[in-house]
Amino acid sequence: MTRLRVAHLRLLVPFLLVAWRAGLPVGDNSFLWHVRAGTEQLATGRVLTTDPFSFTAAGSAWRTQSWLVELGYGWLERTTGGIEWVLMMKLVIVSLTVALLGLVVYRVVGGHLWLTLAGLLFVVWQAIPFAIARPALIGNMLLSLTVVFIFVDRKPLWLLPPLFWLWASIHGTFPIGLGLLLLDAVRRRSRRQGVAVGVAVVATAVTAHGLGVWWIVLQFFRSRGALDLISEWQPPDLTNPFLIPLGIALVAIVAAATLGKVKPRDLWIVAPFMLFGLLAERNVWPAFIVLVPFAMAVFAGHTPAPVRREEPYVINWIIAAVLVAVAVAAVARPLQLREDRFPSDAALAALDDSPLFSGSAVGGYLIFADWPERRVFIDDRAELYGAELFEKYTDVKSGLGVEDTFAEFGIDQALMRAEWPLVKYLELLGWHYRYQDEYFVVMAK
Repeated sequence: MTRLRVAHLRLLVPFLLVAWRAGLPVGDNSFLWHVRAGTEQLATGRVLTTDPFSFTAAGSAWRTQSWLVELGYGWLERTTGGIEWVLMMKLVIVSLTVALLGLVVYRVVGGHLWLTLAGLLFVVWQAIPFAIARPALIGNMLLSLTVVFIFVDRKPLWLLPPLFWLWASIHGTFPIGLGLLLLDAVRRRSRRQGVAVGVAVVATAVTAHGLGVWWIVLQFFRSRGALDLISEWQPPDLTNPFLIPLGIALVAIVAAATLGKVKPRDLWIVAPFMLFGLLAERNVWPAFIVLVPFAMAVFAGHTPAPVRREEPYVINWIIAAVLVAVAVAAVARPLQLREDRFPSDAALAALDDSPLFSGSAVGGYLIFADWPERRVFIDDRAELYGAELFEKYTDVKSGLGVEDTFAEFGIDQALMRAEWPLVKYLELLGWHYRYQDEYFVVMAK
């Protein structure tokens, strides 16, 4: 067994940053409605195939793509009586994602510890804004596992069908993994791998939704009009400090190709995923996961640093234990929800039972906190609501078409962001305030 040295302990430092990010207050509304979808599926004993959460699309055909992980979320909430477990879940899943990519980086840079550390920090930098608790977090971990797979010389191809059965039950990103493996098969001219990918495609169709899992993907592509109205589906701003790593990776890949360290055959993978990452902010992290090994190839060919005298064995493991304890302590704090993202209990208490207009971000929280007593106007399920309702929502919060939309759905109260133009418009209509704080306003006729 190789003994742990202080030189190896430096590789744990990036995971302290992961722990810091995991322990921040929860601000992701999608995670919250996934929890409630889990408890509903546990209660009914079947996966969701119609919408139970809104009054604008109630009963419409809608399959929850993340049924398996939602069952886990629901079971954890029932078992623990809350969602405090989400902090540890984020720490574990993001750490596994980073560690898997670290293994690939370690191989690409020839086992050089300092370069591996730089690669891990680079990965964590890009991971931080995407370390949220929605099922995509697990999907991205499985994508990182797929990246490890394509860098393995003797591939256990028999693992692909169960892997993609699991992935198709967890999140709709599974076609990205299938596409990556198919491109890798072309890159390697591996007919066996191509056949294995075909079998994996078949495996995705024997999940709880059957062929409906591909219906979900089709509905997603049909909802482009709605997605275009959601900020995370806009093209990424690579000057944003949290998105800069992708830009650096693209430059590094070009440099590595110029030096001959990224081969022409690698373009089968690199070119599509470079384009994929530039299409939408939501794509940045999965594209980066695939591209980072090719970016780190610019450092390939360096020899590992000389091995220094080994430090005392027990002392090194004590240091490692301290670092792990610090990471765990970071997520052991009480769970908090971001007050700038979710309305307070006092705001919810100001609502009555009539139909409510609220934002897409708040919708996910209301499903978690107030369903089934209250159904929502809209949330972030673009594939359900479509472009027409998202356009109405966007217009109304800007003060356009308010009276027509409110009359259509019988809305007499609104829970709004304090800065929305709709607030002033409703004042002009004579609506009165029921609640107001720094971030949210409740008004009614």
